[in-house]
Amino acid sequence: MKSSMVVWIAGLAAGLPAAAAGLATYTVGARAAGAAYAATGTVEAVRQGTLGAQVSGRVTQVLVRNGDAVRAGQPLLRIEAGDALDTVSATSAAAAGAEARLVSARADYARAQQLRAKDYLSVAGMQRAEAALRSAEAEARATAAQANAARTRAGWHTVTAPYAGHVTELWVTPGDLATPGRPLLALYDPAALRVVAQVPESLAGRLQQNEPALMLPRSGAGAAPVTLTEWRAVPAIDPVTHSVEVRSELPAGTMLEPGQFVSLRLPLKAAAPEVRVPRAAVLRRSEVTGVYVVDDKGAARLRQVRLGPVIGDEVLVLAGLQGGEQVALDPVAAARQ
Repeated sequence: MKSSMVVWIAGLAAGLPAAAAGLATYTVGARAAGAAYAATGTVEAVRQGTLGAQVSGRVTQVLVRNGDAVRAGQPLLRIEAGDALDTVSATSAAAAGAEARLVSARADYARAQQLRAKDYLSVAGMQRAEAALRSAEAEARATAAQANAARTRAGWHTVTAPYAGHVTELWVTPGDLATPGRPLLALYDPAALRVVAQVPESLAGRLQQNEPALMLPRSGAGAAPVTLTEWRAVPAIDPVTHSVEVRSELPAGTMLEPGQFVSLRLPLKAAAPEVRVPRAAVLRRSEVTGVYVVDDKGAARLRQVRLGPVIGDEVLVLAGLQGGEQVALDPVAAARQ
């Protein structure tokens, strides 16, 4: 990862060493540079899952194989459903009988209304006809609900695809016992993919989620860079890895597969500027660490500095130097002046 503000050491003339009172010097300066964090992401399916049975029974048919493409609603396997089918037949017959009694009760109630209008039927008789109608209606509703529930439970004996996708795992064969909670097969939808990466906790606050990120597949088809305009960091820190998860849905038609590794460049907010000097410019004497700062008159004076980590051929200066100052590249030669 590159820092958002890189303080660079440039030569006095086109980045080359310049002479100041016979000393080769560099001028400490600062410039802004785009900051990004390079992360390794993993492609995963937005819709993926493991299917199981809602009822117990022997598997009678397995209608797919690993790698098969399936349609939404397509039967995948069947479980023996003898008792369930008998229950459907019984409840359907009961519902049909209740419906016939309801038709008769409605006809009786219509005749009772006619007789009551001519005063041939008492009020009590009219009330009995109405009560019989209400009872027949309630019985018809109850038996119809029982029949629908039985048909629904019978449908549980056929496991169907909840969405279009590919079968990735198959754990049963005909004759196996299926029970609620036992996984039967797994599938995923290749039309909806996302990339997931981990960002260190220390950088979570610097992520610029309003700026686009860049994804570069490492190999295979579709290796062209992909711009991710919408990505987000999950507002939770993993207590084990001390990292934050970053997610982004991939554009439709991205030629990637779940489990594939990709490279991500996530934009970061600007950080405090860093001051770096060449390692050769640092002088160490006993407990003193410093550099020779050359003034406008070419005089070199030793200045104590506090150093940070070494970065390549440079070392980070935490305190003691500012931008615009010149440092001698050869501290030994500067000390002789």
